[in-house]
Amino acid sequence: MLQRKKIDEMKLWLYVGKNVRLVLKDGQVVEGLALDWNDSEDVGEDEISIGFQYYGESQISTIEVV
Repeated sequence: MLQRKKIDEMKLWLYVGKNVRLVLKDGQVVEGLALDWNDSEDVGEDEISIGFQYYGESQISTIEVV
């Protein structure tokens, strides 16, 4: 099982297809199914999507499988 990761250790592609909890740097908590991931070469930074919203690594404090 994937452990909670801080920003410098994230490999967001490993979470696709799993239920995750993101804690964002602004304190917001987001939970849901990670549907997709975008590579930093495509969009400037790695991103993960929960529902219809994408969250960039710069926004995420921690991520964990729930």
